Amino acid sequence: MPTQRPVLDLFNSQEVEKFLGHSSSLASDSANWQGIHLEYHCLPPQEVPECSCKQHLITIATQSGCQVEQRFEGKRCKIVSRCGCITIAPMEIHRWYRWQEEVELIQLSLEPVKVSHAAPEIFDPDRVELVPQPYVNDPLLYQLGLTLKAELEQSGAKSKLYADSAATFVAVHLLKNYATSKPRQEIYRGGLSQHQLQLAIDYIQAYLAEDICLDEIASYLNLSRYYFCRLFKQSTGSSPYQYVIKCRVERAKKLLKQGNLTLAEIALNCGFAHQSHFHHHFKRLTGMTPIQYRDCKFIYSRSHFY
Repeated sequence: MPTQRPVLDLFNSQEVEKFLGHSSSLASDSANWQGIHLEYHCLPPQEVPECSCKQHLITIATQSGCQVEQRFEGKRCKIVSRCGCITIAPMEIHRWYRWQEEVELIQLSLEPVKVSHAAPEIFDPDRVELVPQPYVNDPLLYQLGLTLKAELEQSGAKSKLYADSAATFVAVHLLKNYATSKPRQEIYRGGLSQHQLQLAIDYIQAYLAEDICLDEIASYLNLSRYYFCRLFKQSTGSSPYQYVIKCRVERAKKLLKQGNLTLAEIALNCGFAHQSHFHHHFKRLTGMTPIQYRDCKFIYSRSHFY
């Protein structure tokens, strides 16, 4: 009787930990990401038993020099892992791994529905099939994986909007580059209508202090998440994530001028994860720290008064 191969739920870190025998150094479980999951692992030499997964899995090497043996659907290969090399394992594909040295890697997993319905305007959801990639060089996926890891470390639960945007990008990137079917021609008609754009902006302003969900805005405008992101950027010159950060910084400027709230209170009122998250984005966009900006405005207002 054939051995029953395990089917892992990659969104369940405890299940993955039990299977690997080691816990992750970082995981997105508590960040409330939707449709995408990240884990960062530092694993000792070991052999991973053959298994399949409920989600699509992207493995990103973050160090070089480790020799890895792997088997995809019975096809065996041996590679020397290099920093940035990518393995793409679609859902339900059986795979087996073995390595003799410590490895460091990022695991990005995507719910199949997020991929198949990422952009129904340019892909047929009923014909979506990803092709396994035992070893591929993909700088975009590598940089995105590093950025997602950094955003999770810095922003925690407030990284949800960035993760939403990243999930859309990753899904469409996989479909364009690693799927069996080719995309239809993309058609954009000059961005969102003035009414749609105003609805989106009003929504962002109303929920600026909270976790903003791309799916809710897109659904409100009767668009897919991917199409909304592309049309929004055409209309504003910024991605939804970049636009929200700019709005949060602008609100913070107003609160800093008022001078009656602490920096921690301003960070919370503007939707930043914490004070250092607020400090990072404020300085990046203004060239000044929040304290420098507040002190500068205070000095200017006093000199103007006199």
